[in-house]
Amino acid sequence: MFLGFAIFGAIIAIIAAFSLMTAIQQHDSWIGATLLLTVAVIGTGLSIWKLPYWSNSDSKPATSMSQKPSMSSSGSQTFGASSSSTMTRPEAEKIIRQQLGKALKSIGTISFNSDNKTYAITVTNKDLIKTIQALEKDPSQAKQAKWPRFTSNFTKTSKSIQKSLGDGYTLTLGLKNESPVLVFKDGAVTKNEFD
Repeated sequence: MFLGFAIFGAIIAIIAAFSLMTAIQQHDSWIGATLLLTVAVIGTGLSIWKLPYWSNSDSKPATSMSQKPSMSSSGSQTFGASSSSTMTRPEAEKIIRQQLGKALKSIGTISFNSDNKTYAITVTNKDLIKTIQALEKDPSQAKQAKWPRFTSNFTKTSKSIQKSLGDGYTLTLGLKNESPVLVFKDGAVTKNEFD
């Protein structure tokens, strides 16, 4: 949006500059052209300043996710509990579970077992279920299905959980009532059924 304003402002500024030069050469009133040029230059400058390259990207929440579920972008989110010293471990674990649930809701449901420190993702996304079932029949298709990238993204998620909560936390992904197809612990893949 700001790129459009910047381009439009630059065009108006060029037109206003030529109008100003013409008004000065023909000894006409140059006040209107000067005012328009000033507004266009200021507007263009502000639009350029607001472009994503210069703006602060930290203002966006880390757990936002596109609406379309995608194997390539689903697991690359960063999760973390706030660094409040008064927060207990169960509170931090609950916050991580909520963040995972919110960020990965298009993939499946999240549960947490505090006894064995495991966050379990049960896949409910129909496309992902079909992909997993197809890979169970023919694991050689994993690369074509972009499974390594999918795995890599969840590895990053596991590392983020480790960074927030410490060592010993497991992240699993699987279909309902089946053993997990992916298991991560402390940012490393411990089981990949299709690798």
